[in-house]
Amino acid sequence: MAAVTAIRQPSGTAVALRDPLPWPAFASAARAAEAMGYAGVFLPEIAGRDALAALTGLAGETSTLLLGTGVLPMASRGPMLTAMGAATVQERSGGRMILGLGTGPAVPGALDGLRELVTRLRVLLHGAPPQPNEVSTPLTLDLPAPIPIWISALGPRALRLAGEIADGVLLNWCPPERVRQATDLVAEGAASADRAPGAVTIAVYIRASLGGDEEAAMEALRRATGEYASYPAYARQFAAVGLGDEAAAAAAAHTARRPTDVPERLIRAITLVGDPGGARERLQAYREAGADLSVVYPVLAGTDPAASLDATLRALAP
Repeated sequence: MAAVTAIRQPSGTAVALRDPLPWPAFASAARAAEAMGYAGVFLPEIAGRDALAALTGLAGETSTLLLGTGVLPMASRGPMLTAMGAATVQERSGGRMILGLGTGPAVPGALDGLRELVTRLRVLLHGAPPQPNEVSTPLTLDLPAPIPIWISALGPRALRLAGEIADGVLLNWCPPERVRQATDLVAEGAASADRAPGAVTIAVYIRASLGGDEEAAMEALRRATGEYASYPAYARQFAAVGLGDEAAAAAAAHTARRPTDVPERLIRAITLVGDPGGARERLQAYREAGADLSVVYPVLAGTDPAASLDATLRALAP
């Protein structure tokens, strides 16, 4: 496996673009983020655009932004198609691709499947030695640089796996305290695989809604927070940092369709909202806790999504 430092170990502030804005507005947001000094753009793959196809398009719209999937569920396409799509982005962008992968639903054997996928992708993309009895040959494209492979992780086993096999780990919905815990677990995994403690880039998605009407921002964040608190894996993560009671209340509010009952303490612990100056201080707290790359994840509020996105980007611009 190529050393991560020989690939690319990004730092600073990046942005996630989730919402299905029309392509002109979507591409404009990526260009604006680049002009503002953001280090990269990450695309979750949910039910809108194909993330790899969209990144190929953004490769032609930008020149310096890192282009990451954040993340591709491992069951969404096979290893060959994943490798071909990532290689196409890497070729078109001149070496700016980050391939972020996740297990998708937490089912038995998911982490073993993710380990196997990462191993196969390294053979296909970088010509790493195949496993015994495996028939895989590298792609024929001559890539400008190896593609970093990151994985998303919530629980201790996934975080240790990231330390063992990944070039980066992407955390989600957590306060700075959780970043500190996660960094220690990633380091444990790295040590078990005889890797350097800092071999894995620590990145974290941070939901943010800034620069507009604060009540509209809180309304949007209440809905998003309640939804994620209702997922058992995230509820466990919140409990691990002393937010278990708040998460339970938020999950109950989501189930009852009463987002106004989502506790404000939980929202302010895990998102950036309110005064932009205070939000910047909070962003710094994530860095001090161990995050190499803070990924601002705008939660759009109000009646003008493009304006809400722009306001958040400007409020937190590097």
